Amino acid sequence: MDIALFLLFILGFLSAGRIFTRKIWDLKFSGPAEAFVFSSALGSIITSVMVAGLAFIGQVSALTCWGVLAILLFSGIGSLREYKQWKLTAGLAVFFPLSPLKTAVQIILAVLVLLALSLALAPAFGTDALVYHLAVPKAFLEAGGIVNLPNNVYSFYPQHMEMLYLFALALGTDHLAQLTGLGIVFLLLIALHQNYRGTYALLVPAVFLSTPVFFNVAYSAYVDLQAAAYIFLSFYAWENWQTRKQTGWFYLMTVFVGTAVATKLTAIIALPIALLGVALQGRTQPNKTLGQCFILVLGALLFILPWWGKNYFFTGNPLAPFFMQIFGGEQSMNWDITRSLQQIQYYSSYGMGHGILDFLLLPINLTFFGQPHSLKFDGQIGILYFLLLPALFGLRRQSMPMVVTFLIFTVFWFTQTQQARLLATPFAFLAILSIKGLEQWLQSGGIEEKGKNFLLAVLLLGLIFNTSLIAKSWAQVQPLPYILQKESREPYLMRQIKSYPVYLSANHLLGQDEKILLVYMRNFGFLMDKPFFSDSIFEAHTLTKIIDEEVYAKGIIQRLKSMGITHILFNHKFVLGEGSALTVGERAILKNFLNLHAQRVLVKNEFFLYRFMLDSDLGDPNKNSSLIPIPLNH
Repeated sequence: MDIALFLLFILGFLSAGRIFTRKIWDLKFSGPAEAFVFSSALGSIITSVMVAGLAFIGQVSALTCWGVLAILLFSGIGSLREYKQWKLTAGLAVFFPLSPLKTAVQIILAVLVLLALSLALAPAFGTDALVYHLAVPKAFLEAGGIVNLPNNVYSFYPQHMEMLYLFALALGTDHLAQLTGLGIVFLLLIALHQNYRGTYALLVPAVFLSTPVFFNVAYSAYVDLQAAAYIFLSFYAWENWQTRKQTGWFYLMTVFVGTAVATKLTAIIALPIALLGVALQGRTQPNKTLGQCFILVLGALLFILPWWGKNYFFTGNPLAPFFMQIFGGEQSMNWDITRSLQQIQYYSSYGMGHGILDFLLLPINLTFFGQPHSLKFDGQIGILYFLLLPALFGLRRQSMPMVVTFLIFTVFWFTQTQQARLLATPFAFLAILSIKGLEQWLQSGGIEEKGKNFLLAVLLLGLIFNTSLIAKSWAQVQPLPYILQKESREPYLMRQIKSYPVYLSANHLLGQDEKILLVYMRNFGFLMDKPFFSDSIFEAHTLTKIIDEEVYAKGIIQRLKSMGITHILFNHKFVLGEGSALTVGERAILKNFLNLHAQRVLVKNEFFLYRFMLDSDLGDPNKNSSLIPIPLNH
């Protein structure tokens, strides 16, 4: 069912996008594949805007989302004949003529696509997806529209892709949401292939998708690769605007830039780059260029203004959770300036240094020292980019705009947070530049046929090596038993998420009028079906704040009652164990409180679930609570 809906989604995206690209802007495309990419990507944006509109007026439901899908599909009825013509021309262009290299790359690409699809068809278990990319849309769907989620700081970010995930959750499951995100990634891969248009065009999407860290988020309902897709399409549209002289490409570029920023805030750097592109395009007509720059900025801002308005309505700070020292907003959300600064400091700790020498050593450090689940870039990029590095010296002057764009994005990434998956945007450009440099180098005539074959064989081996890393990761996940219905959802998620059993039990044990405090449970809000309270990133903040400010049992009980918290679920290791984030005094107070005013409900592995006994007779807090006011050194 999810596969069928996914195909209907893509057809709906294509249909809605073609209204603008064919009927309104009458854009000229190089072929059906290019028309498909730009139209479908634009259609995804139109869909997101429509769903966001429903969310803002409080009318999100399965029924209204079915209506959106019907409108999308109905809009393309007039293009059915055109789609039939596309079918014939597209297949032959990709698969013929055959060559050993092309055949091998096709097989590898097919394997990667199948592996990604199989993982997307299994339940979501990616951390960021469960924390907010799927958790926020789930909360909006349950409420029927936009609601304030003060305990999830990420809910204050612009929500373009989350609206598509909301659309998918309304009509299907988390499988459909993952497929929808993967569909945008597939559009990026086709765009990379179409933009290159060279002998080794298939190598470009193969190099990109075989990057282990990119593959691991491609199917996971994340937004990093989707933001890269919209940014790359904006550059692609700018190139077409330059060569084809149609104003529609400028408007399309503006839409993609705005969408990229509304997908991921770190994409904000795309706006000044686009302004630079507009200035270069119209340097002989300064007045016209100034007007286009104004349209670009205004058009891009339109995609994030609704989300800023929502933030202002709920917190008084349109740019929440940022610039709190100027606009405030601390009283309306579970966040503050101190934690904001600590978050920035934490993100800047990724990587292996921020000096000039560290920048020059990036190819080596990223390739050989990057590790998943580590501050050392938090991911692996594989060997291919390192092998292709010398090919960049074969580039010609025509590639300079893309080289400059790649360098700006890379420097921005290097100075902000060196998480490997955030390299998706610059490496989309790097994949093209590397293969283009290789082809131009091989065609220069300075290399004999044997040397050429050797280089291509090494490249193919690198591609196989990267794919083997991905296959190893896929084998560890083992999605096939679930897809073949030999394993149900619960056992599958228990294999992927250590804390899933206790989340499942909490959902069964708690009533709808009870609320649970999550402490060092990684904030998997998507897994919770009952009301919960949690802290973003710094997961013990609320607990330690209550303990530090109240100290005595009576005060702690009153605070818990005022917050409506009836239960606590925590990881013993990080709360009361050796790796605790609490001080000795805080742990002592918590232990005493749990012993005297809470009932242990469940223990699974290192996860503990307690029910607070808040209505017991306290008497004198100093006598009955046994809570000694231990001096705390804060």
